[in-house]
Amino acid sequence: MIAEVAAPRLTPLAYQRAIVEYLRSEEPGIWEWFSSNRFREKHAEQVRLDILKSTYRLEREGYAELYSIADEVEAALGLEIPLTVYQAPAAEGGMNAFLAWIPGEAHVVLKGPVLSSLRPGELRALLGHELSHAILYALDGGAFLVAGQVLEAMAGDAGADASHVESARLYDLYTEVFADRGSLLASGNAADSIAALLKVETGLAEVSAESYLRQADEIFAQGSPRAEQLTHPEAYIRARALSLWESKDEEADPEVARMLEGKPALGALDLTARRNVEELTRDLVSAYLGPAPFRTESVVGHARRFFPDFSPSARSQGDLDRLRGFLETCDGSIRDYFCYVVLDLVAVERELEDMPLARGLVLAAELGLEERFSEVAAKELGLSKKALAAARAGAAGLVARVVAEASA
Repeated sequence: MIAEVAAPRLTPLAYQRAIVEYLRSEEPGIWEWFSSNRFREKHAEQVRLDILKSTYRLEREGYAELYSIADEVEAALGLEIPLTVYQAPAAEGGMNAFLAWIPGEAHVVLKGPVLSSLRPGELRALLGHELSHAILYALDGGAFLVAGQVLEAMAGDAGADASHVESARLYDLYTEVFADRGSLLASGNAADSIAALLKVETGLAEVSAESYLRQADEIFAQGSPRAEQLTHPEAYIRARALSLWESKDEEADPEVARMLEGKPALGALDLTARRNVEELTRDLVSAYLGPAPFRTESVVGHARRFFPDFSPSARSQGDLDRLRGFLETCDGSIRDYFCYVVLDLVAVERELEDMPLARGLVLAAELGLEERFSEVAAKELGLSKKALAAARAGAAGLVARVVAEASA
């Protein structure tokens, strides 16, 4: 059996939890289908048959040392589950391993000369990585397994958009980081886990984890790279993430997130980031319409084109603070997006003369977007440098006066 709680310190990362919450709440139909026993039973039968057809089963009687190490790994991870190891036929592509998951069973398939290439500590690390997938898949009634299956189906659909594909990619990357942490728990140190990773990646007989971490440090000294691969983070990112987790535990998570996700960009938002941007857009519209004089019928009607249930009310400072904090983490594409949201509102109401632009300039300044918003407004509204300078100079005073007059 697998305990409902993971081994000490081995818990899903924040992104994984957020995706499960999102899919449960936003995609209940597809979530229910993939959670159904009918689907799971059909999947399990197919997995067993596929493994038997394509591998050689390594039985305990003939591979006592392998299973002794595997038993130690299960104990380190808090697992009590039947485990069978298989060897895939020799083929090009070097070494690898993967877990074929069936509820209540673990089937680990080895590819290439894993058993002859890895030292005992490195083999513990590799098996710990694969069996950590089993831990993840059993948590919360299988919710994290279901999330991966749902995302895979959504990303593979002909109608999938970029957010589906990016969510599936990031979820896979975080799943590998989770499993790498199980590798560390099984091996007892990051050095063996990194060495196992490097041997599998390179095929080399001898590697140095310490040397590779120095190599990773050189990469990060040149900037803030983010993961670009589809299913597994780059090896230097995985090695650095392991080292950080060994020394910092969960305090490493924000830095790991930056390595995997990078800065949010408008064309590469995952499902949770897209929802966040939508919520922040609503906050921004509410902020613009906070002062009563700007809540005209035209502007409110325009806001309801995007948010049919929109109801103008006094702006909460906390909402704007949240948006400001988010903008500090984003790249230019998202900052431009919010500039154009404000400009859209400014351009709706023609009868208020200079008031809408003044309101937009004041709001942009509050968000740290004044310079970029001014550039966008000048271009799209055809303002001269002189007219723009005058508008910026008088914006705060004009808005304050209009609001005061409306309150009198």
